[in-house]
Amino acid sequence: MAKDVIKETVTRLINRAGRSPYLFVGSGFSRRYMGTDDWEGLLRHLCSRLSDDPFRFDAYLARCGGMLDRDLRLAVLEEGRFEPFREAHAEDIRARRSILKIMAAERLGSFKVSSLVSELDALREAGRWRVSGVITTNYDGLLESVFPEFKVFVGQDDLIFQRTFEVGEIYKIHGSADKPESMVLDESDYKKLAETQDYLAAKLLTIFMEYPMVFIGYSLSDPDIQSILQSIAHCLGPSHLSLLRDRFVFVTRGEDRISTRTISYPGVGEISMTQVETNDFGAVYEAIGQSKCSFSPRVIRDLRKSIYEMVDCGEPSGSLVVEASFSDLERIPEGQSFLLGVGVANAAVGHGHMIKAELLYRDIVFDDEHVAPKLAVEEYLPNLLGTNSGGLPMYKYLSAYSGEILDRRIMKEIDEKRKLDDFLNSSLCRAKLNYHSGGTVRSVRSVVEEEGFGEAYKKLVLLDEGELNLDDLLAYLRRLVGDDRKVINGNTELKRLIRIYDFLKYKKAFDKSANSG
Repeated sequence: MAKDVIKETVTRLINRAGRSPYLFVGSGFSRRYMGTDDWEGLLRHLCSRLSDDPFRFDAYLARCGGMLDRDLRLAVLEEGRFEPFREAHAEDIRARRSILKIMAAERLGSFKVSSLVSELDALREAGRWRVSGVITTNYDGLLESVFPEFKVFVGQDDLIFQRTFEVGEIYKIHGSADKPESMVLDESDYKKLAETQDYLAAKLLTIFMEYPMVFIGYSLSDPDIQSILQSIAHCLGPSHLSLLRDRFVFVTRGEDRISTRTISYPGVGEISMTQVETNDFGAVYEAIGQSKCSFSPRVIRDLRKSIYEMVDCGEPSGSLVVEASFSDLERIPEGQSFLLGVGVANAAVGHGHMIKAELLYRDIVFDDEHVAPKLAVEEYLPNLLGTNSGGLPMYKYLSAYSGEILDRRIMKEIDEKRKLDDFLNSSLCRAKLNYHSGGTVRSVRSVVEEEGFGEAYKKLVLLDEGELNLDDLLAYLRRLVGDDRKVINGNTELKRLIRIYDFLKYKKAFDKSANSG
């Protein structure tokens, strides 16, 4: 069967549903591109750290899966070969966090994309416009790298208790390696998951009913898939299961072939789907990329988020600013942030409702508030600098601003803060000298380990530029701030650290744009 037939079939099925598809992604996806372990392979590897006995893992399975975590903990605590691990994870060990999950997360972090890069490029391109969202049981971060603009929800609690918008989102229903405690890995985790499986199914039901689903990286016998599909079947009942027939596309490896597969659930009914067998997943990704869609998932999610915020607040929020109209959306370059006004503009400002300084700080950390550079430089910063004597994060907006900077307060900030130490007061400058007096070179990660996660930001402001890895710093800030908007309020040192990140991340780009202009 020709590649073109597969592309045509998948495109037709997606277009028939009238919406861009959701992807349901399993461990085979990461194995294909990174060579990662499946669930059993991961646990076998961790077991090998205890013993060379090839049957040791099978013995654990026969007895109780939770014993592997216990024995790993004992080995880490008692055996000299684990001394580096003890030193690196002292806080986790004292907090009695799962050693099994920490080691599993480290193992997963060691894999990198190593093959079929062109396929991933095709999926990445399709994802910018033609993938509504992703559901996955994978722990690794591959999907986040393929869909960098998607918001990630980790674990069932995130999915059930946080507000989701169903578009432009990744649901990691079995947890994530960057949050080891969230990982559904051992027997007790799966038992807890089974207890709440119906709640998860109910949450996902709307997605299954309204979007075409493309399954990648699973076999139809996979217990994870079987469990979720069975729960969905129970929720729908026999009379509605037929509605899924043309919405499910199951992609597996094999010689090019398209067929219909049916799964029966006694007393409930049948789920039928189109099975696509191919060794060229790029054909499927290209088919997704050719499907019909009015706007990108990012655009749709932002619209939904803005409308929800307006309904909740009863008035336009800081993110509801008139900067683009519906007719403008398709003309906005891919990857460029935009704002869409909903409601009545503030006549005094001329562009929209004035925002609070905390929104700028969150936008620097999460890059999701879509603050227009023109508004930031000409309206927000000049107004907010009058009541924020410590300064504000501004270089993200300045680097993207094409006009002339006229406000004297902004110019004063630029002139006074030319290097990292300019962000510190006299007492912090003295503290920084003392902090470096022993000649110790630190990093973001080492400071977090030394000071504890919740207090590390107070010392991170004392690091030199060469010690501040921006990726690590951003990961720390995102985890610290999270969904709690109150964390930033009144926290002078945290705000200082965010301003430092903004300076290091965007100052060079601003200098380049200023010089070129």
